[in-house]
Amino acid sequence: MELYPGRYEEWVTLRDETKVFLRPVKEMDGPLLSELFSKLSQASVILRFLSPLHNLPEKLVYQFSHVDYKKDFGLVALVSIGNSSPIIGVGRYAYDSETERPELAVVVRDDLQGKGLGSILLSRVIDIGRENGFSRFGALLNPENQIMMNIFKRLGYKYKIHNKGQGAYYIEIQA
Repeated sequence: MELYPGRYEEWVTLRDETKVFLRPVKEMDGPLLSELFSKLSQASVILRFLSPLHNLPEKLVYQFSHVDYKKDFGLVALVSIGNSSPIIGVGRYAYDSETERPELAVVVRDDLQGKGLGSILLSRVIDIGRENGFSRFGALLNPENQIMMNIFKRLGYKYKIHNKGQGAYYIEIQA
C-alpha cells in the first residue's frame, strides 16, 4: 500500500462560496463515513447504493476507508463546524476485475447538493485514476440519477450507457 498521498489535499470553493477541504480517505475515517451515511436521505442512499440501506454495513465502512491509493482511491470533502470536521461528500473509484476498470461512485450530503461538489469530486477522482494508469472507468447508476448523468455531460467525458435491467444503467467513461 502506498503511503498517504498528501499531494491530493486541497481547498476548493463551492458555488455558494462554502470552503471545503478535499483529502484522500484515511483508515481512521470509518466513523466519519458512517456519520455521513446517517445524514443522507433515503432517496440519496438509493441513488448511491441502488437499494435502500438503513445503515452502512461495517464491511463497506472498512472497504471505503481502507484503500491502496492506486487500484482503490477515495477522496473525502470536509467542512469545519466548530471543533469538528464532518465528511460532507465522497468521490471514489475501486478496481473491478470483472469489468477490468475502476468503478466510480460519488455521494454528497443532501443539504450541500447542487453547489458543484459532486462535479469537483468526480473530476478529481478521474484525474487521480488517470495518474494511476486508468483511461476507462465504469459506474453503475440508477436510471433516475439525472444529476450524475448531467455531471458526466457537463464535464465533457465521452461515455456509453448500457441498460443492465433491474433498474440500473452501466456507464462506460473514457477519460
